[in-house]
Amino acid sequence: MLDAIYRGARGRISTLAAGLDADQLRVPVPATPGWTVHDVLAHLVGGAADLAAARLDGAPGESWTARHVAERRTRPVAELLDEWAAAAPAVEADLVGQKFVGANLAADAVCHEADLHEALGLPRTDRDHWQPLLEVMGNLPGRRLRDTATLLIHDELGRQWRCGTGEAVITLRADGYELLRGLFTRRSRRQIAAWDWSPAPSAQLLEGFGAFGHRDDDQPIPAA
Repeated sequence: MLDAIYRGARGRISTLAAGLDADQLRVPVPATPGWTVHDVLAHLVGGAADLAAARLDGAPGESWTARHVAERRTRPVAELLDEWAAAAPAVEADLVGQKFVGANLAADAVCHEADLHEALGLPRTDRDHWQPLLEVMGNLPGRRLRDTATLLIHDELGRQWRCGTGEAVITLRADGYELLRGLFTRRSRRQIAAWDWSPAPSAQLLEGFGAFGHRDDDQPIPAA
């Protein structure tokens, strides 16, 4: 499944990138401070090329991703897309049969696809593209709660996740797209706190909600 998710995301991002002009490629991406649209594309291509070449020292840390951008900062989009297409079969082969239990290039591509849409003022990405990741990531907050509380998460389609094992029950009702973006640390603590919680979440829960810690810079929220 992850190989198909990656293949679809790469195709959509490639189509989007190929149609962007120079100004759009220079647009800052709020979800990835310091990076432009071109830089995000360079990272996606670099990650695939590194996996294909077994060049994974430092992955998935900041020095690894920064190198992707630095090595490709001046390269045109067409060249980047050609490099990505050449590396993609190795990535897809690596993802075949993998379960979504940690960092992988399929989740990275889906997350960054939404980053690009939000930066460029485009509508949110289609639910079919990210729903399989939400099914798994909806359980993530339970790892932080442990036995202190139980968090019941409901999305707008009635899907439910039960996280934690404590007696105190906290209920969260959230839009699925927004929920996934928060779990990817793409929403600030203030934005997450503004969701429909009962009772209000603790500071500890807000800080540990996202997979990559917390953030304090509010992010653009695209139209549904």
